Amino acid sequence: MQLLKTIKICGTFYKNFLLFSILITLSCTTLFWKNGFSGFKELLWFKIATLALTYYFINSYKGKAYYYYYNLGISKTVLWATTVAFDFSLFLLVLLFTYTLR
Repeated sequence: MQLLKTIKICGTFYKNFLLFSILITLSCTTLFWKNGFSGFKELLWFKIATLALTYYFINSYKGKAYYYYYNLGISKTVLWATTVAFDFSLFLLVLLFTYTLR
């Protein structure tokens, strides 16, 4: 029961930058479709860099929202670890799917 609650809370946190993350993933997918594995390293680093920028902007502009999640029993580390792991896994799955269609 606690795990399900944590997942829902992390999903609520992920909604803050969901649109930005989807746009970055789709642009990387388009470039991967055109270039294949020759540009995979650059796309991977681009995704990591945008995740780092997302972390910076969320901390800068929505830093007080962490109190809400902390009161629900979720630390900042857990929020970021789960959302980054989910986002990066989604990114890799979309690229794998794109590669199989290519």
